[in-house]
Order: sequence, then structure tokens, then C-alpha cells
Amino acid sequence: MHHEIGSIIHFEMRDARVKSVTITQVVLNADLTYAKVYFMIEGSSEEIKAMTATLNHAKGFIRHKISERIEVKYIPEIKFFYDENIVYDRRMDQLFEEIKRP
Repeated sequence: MHHEIGSIIHFEMRDARVKSVTITQVVLNADLTYAKVYFMIEGSSEEIKAMTATLNHAKGFIRHKISERIEVKYIPEIKFFYDENIVYDRRMDQLFEEIKRP
């Protein structure tokens, strides 16, 4: 699912803005009917909000493409979220680097 969503976004969506999106994680619920898709993009908070809206607007297209590629009983509902763990990890790396400096 992770690979297919990333591939659809990069190669099949016409909106050039989505080309800089990286899918970091896909979390499916137990019955596979709902997927939280986490993404990363460089930009301001306004750009992140705009990209979240763009991806969530395109979720119908993405679900349709998934149904063509993956044979499953149900195609999960998709919701996109900005992956804030990446920001947290980068900040932790900065702090560790500062601690290492003499």
C-alpha cells in the first residue's frame, strides 16, 4: 500500500506540487477499511496545510488507482497527515549534535 500510494502520487497525479511529497508511513486499521497516510514535505506551515488539503482532495483518485493495482475486498478510506515525527527527529538530532560539541 505504501509503495503504491507513493507511486500514484509521483507518477500519476498531474499536480506538480505533489512531486516533492514523500510518503513516510501507511497505518491500516485492523479490518483494513481505513488508512492513515503520513507524508513529509519541506515548507512552511501554510504550505504543509495546503499540501494536506491537496492530497485529501485527491484521495478518491488515489483509491481508484489502488483498486486497479491491488486485489483486495475493500479499498480503505484514506486520510493524509503531515508526519510530525520527522520534525521531532530532526530537532533531536540537532540537540545531540549541540551536546557533542566541546
